[in-house]
Amino acid sequence: MRRNLRTAWLAIVAAGCNYDSGGMTAGATDSAAEQDSETGADTAADEATDPGGTTGEAPVSYCHGFQAAAATPFLALYAVGGEKLVDGSTWPLECGSDGEWMFGLYPSLGGWDPMASEVMFAVEVDVEGFDLDAAGHFFSDEVDYHIGCEESFAGSFGVAPVSLPAGLTDPAQLDGKPATLHVTVLAGAMELRVDASVTLSAPAEEVLRGCMASA
Repeated sequence: MRRNLRTAWLAIVAAGCNYDSGGMTAGATDSAAEQDSETGADTAADEATDPGGTTGEAPVSYCHGFQAAAATPFLALYAVGGEKLVDGSTWPLECGSDGEWMFGLYPSLGGWDPMASEVMFAVEVDVEGFDLDAAGHFFSDEVDYHIGCEESFAGSFGVAPVSLPAGLTDPAQLDGKPATLHVTVLAGAMELRVDASVTLSAPAEEVLRGCMASA
């Protein structure tokens, strides 16, 4: 069933704004550590801080899940529909706006001022038996994600897409398969990281309906 990514993302934001936000204080962290401290960014969301941690003027406005004014840098990832991607989550297949099947990452992040309209995610996904890309993974690439409030074609809009490997002819083969997800993003001098063991969902009846580009 074709999904309109922008409509889905707006529905997620309407339901929970930028979701519960996670935080971290030093170095890289995994999804469990992020989840343990995820209320920290929410409670300080109204406090404007600069990258050095001192209170000052509010940073430039950002959109699409980016909260520059959060008290500490954080990264959380969600699937279409709003489920947080942590150990044990289900990650559903969806139809991208370009008419290609994908698994979508819907980020909530912030706590620093990137002074740019895009951030870069390094994404690596492994699925046993489906290590089909050039690096020996299911998917491994750097994905631009647009955080500016203006319209742009420079980065992904509202979603960081994980495309299927070229050698996979039937996405329904992925249904129920366990997968490991690793995503990192640089937050100034700090690296934010989410690691999660999830289950892929790609029902045959949905795949048979096909995937078409948005009008």
